[in-house]
Amino acid sequence: MYLLTVRLRCFPAAHAPIWHQNLLDHFFYAAEDRMAVWHGMSARSVRNKYLKDLWLQWRGLLLSYDEGLVKGDAVLAAAVWRNVFRAQEGEGVVGDVGTVVGYMRRELGMLGGMSDLEVSEGRVVFGRPEGVGGLVGRESAWMRRSFVAEDFKGVEGK
Repeated sequence: MYLLTVRLRCFPAAHAPIWHQNLLDHFFYAAEDRMAVWHGMSARSVRNKYLKDLWLQWRGLLLSYDEGLVKGDAVLAAAVWRNVFRAQEGEGVVGDVGTVVGYMRRELGMLGGMSDLEVSEGRVVFGRPEGVGGLVGRESAWMRRSFVAEDFKGVEGK
């Protein structure tokens, strides 16, 4: 849902809010339906409490993922670790977080290459995350390169 939200922001200003609102409406209607049908929450007040909590979580997720898209993969990975993996520690978690971040970047690139018409007609097909794992395991050339004096030219250290 987040990936589609990012792409919908690229729609013309007159259309983007409508598309975004409809995506949110469908999500929250489906969430409320599942609460009632699958979990037997018949009291509307109880469902509304959970929906409010879900809304707050969604807003936090938007903010943290957007920050990660702007500031880099380390920040995005921290947001994914908190939101998807519930900040759990353990064997393999780092690789899994890296796979999710790589997947997000790859799919955002795919969505960015699609026209508004293709997106609005629902021709979005998300790929499988398996192919990203190999990329995540490779070491970047920048990991072994040290900063040199030239890198700091024009950077003030006040």
